[in-house]
Amino acid sequence: MSGLSRHIESQGRPGLEPRRPGVTRPILAVAARALAWLLILAPSGCARISAREAWLRDTIDDRLERFEATRSLSSATGVVLARHDLLQAAARDPAGAADVLAHRLDGAGAEDPADGALALAELSYQAGLLRQSKSPASAMAWYRDAAALAWLALGNPAGSRPDLALAIHNGAVARLIRASQSAAGPGGRNWRQVLEEYGIALHSATPYLDPQRIADLRVAADLRVEGMDHVYRTSGLGVPLVAHRVVTRNAPTPDVQDQFLPRDLRTGATAVVMAGGGLRGGAWRRSPATLVLFDAFSPPALAVGSNEVALANDRTTPLASLVAGRRFAILEWTGLFDSSFHQLGVDTGLYMLRPFEPGKIPVVLVHGLFSSPRAWVQTINELRNSPAIASRYQFWVFLYPTGLPIPASARRLRESLARARATLDPYHTDGALDRMVLVGHSMGGLLSKMMAQDSGSVLWDATITVPRERFRAPPELRAGLEHLLVFRPLPFVRRVVFIATPHRGSPIANGPVGWAVCRAMRRSPEEAAHIAEIEALNGPNVLSAELHGRALNAIGNLRTDSPILAALDRIPIDSAVPYHSVIPLIGGVTNTDGVVEYRSSHLNGVVSERIVAGTHFSQEAPAVTQELRRILLEHLALP
Repeated sequence: MSGLSRHIESQGRPGLEPRRPGVTRPILAVAARALAWLLILAPSGCARISAREAWLRDTIDDRLERFEATRSLSSATGVVLARHDLLQAAARDPAGAADVLAHRLDGAGAEDPADGALALAELSYQAGLLRQSKSPASAMAWYRDAAALAWLALGNPAGSRPDLALAIHNGAVARLIRASQSAAGPGGRNWRQVLEEYGIALHSATPYLDPQRIADLRVAADLRVEGMDHVYRTSGLGVPLVAHRVVTRNAPTPDVQDQFLPRDLRTGATAVVMAGGGLRGGAWRRSPATLVLFDAFSPPALAVGSNEVALANDRTTPLASLVAGRRFAILEWTGLFDSSFHQLGVDTGLYMLRPFEPGKIPVVLVHGLFSSPRAWVQTINELRNSPAIASRYQFWVFLYPTGLPIPASARRLRESLARARATLDPYHTDGALDRMVLVGHSMGGLLSKMMAQDSGSVLWDATITVPRERFRAPPELRAGLEHLLVFRPLPFVRRVVFIATPHRGSPIANGPVGWAVCRAMRRSPEEAAHIAEIEALNGPNVLSAELHGRALNAIGNLRTDSPILAALDRIPIDSAVPYHSVIPLIGGVTNTDGVVEYRSSHLNGVVSERIVAGTHFSQEAPAVTQELRRILLEHLALP
């Protein structure tokens, strides 16, 4: 970043300009009222989303399971034990009975009863439950055996109780995961080392879930999700998890797509333990069991022996865990008043919340002012659990500090999209990437619109009074300014959806709230120096009133008299790009959503305009999501 583009994007740091004497108290008073309005107007819907440890519920469930599981054995296991005269021994000592039964079933020429693996699995699980309170470490070996043996039982087509085998497997795996996390700690072993010490190998069905990149695991069922409209989960084989995936900047085996994945991500996985060998001859004892991590969006079934078993998954709890807490709220405040997130260890850019999926059309969700990607969490949860949509689309988000001037943020979006297109498919063999859909809420709609516009000299003329050919500036400064104000449509953006977008500004930006926030987002000394340099070379009136007399930031750009918005409104959207408007209005019948008036959000030439009852922050309302789903299905029908 250089020249004027650099200082425009780095403006907005409070406290760089000395306050004028005599105005401190009024400014602070107005600023306080403005911040109160920001709190009221902030997109608070996602702030109520949480994924908390349900400690009391989980403790009660744990004690109840241990009580019930150790009271009696299933009839299927009873038949096997009766055949080996082990019923009474099992009642007294499940672990001892399991050892005797395993030895008899391992012997040469031993009979392999249909429920032999199931009986061993149930005895092993019961032994683990009995030991857990006194010796959690010794219980882990029994849970390992129970999970591996239940896997074998599931693969036996002659087994009489696949439901019990499934329950034992999942219960044992969940307890292994919890124990591995409890035994791990700062400065000590990690969860991988704990499991490996108990003879459990680790594997992933996808490189995305490489265990070496997973910092920790949480059993999804241990978390209580609140605030999500729907929780999408299915029962079946395996334990749904929230995997904490971490990628360092200097990863030993970098993956090209890691640059588009958050370095600190909560994602969905399903854990399955597989036996290393069969029951006959004790092969399962000689080879380590393997814990395999499957993507939560994996195919719905898994082959187990000669059987096909549905996989369990939870696709909502990891998403709720990602946005829960204060981190995104801090990003939103920081992004409004600062020009970077570096102090928070976050970069501006395009992010995928799941690995890149070739052949699927990207839908890029662009948030608005004083917001972040958490504004889209409900939308993502609904659409990627809609089979007709999820089978054809992948969802990306754009994160940026929203206090920047609109052209500066648009430039960052443009560069991020172009880099993703070139990096993920350098030979342009994936046609889905050339059918990209942008969905912008509020100011994000303005950024999205600029991806489908040919600015020509319109935006330049609206901000610079000297024609480009006569404009004088150092080469670096001139190039940075041209990159901000002169651009062409991105050829791979093929549809745009606007939600509550202020194409002609918002009266709030003109009022006390806008004025007070602009005062807090003051012009930096570097910016003032560059503007002075331009004025010295081109005359004192080289910049328009907006650049010359007002702070360069998003609030100023969103005024109803903004020359930048007026210029963007005059520039047509590429005729090859269909565009749609979704406009919430209070009660569905007024002329405003509380922030943006209908006359500002309305556009001529749209393929469709949908009015819904709501406020400016209804971008995730069911009616809006339903309309977005309709538009995406319509997009599939076009070549």
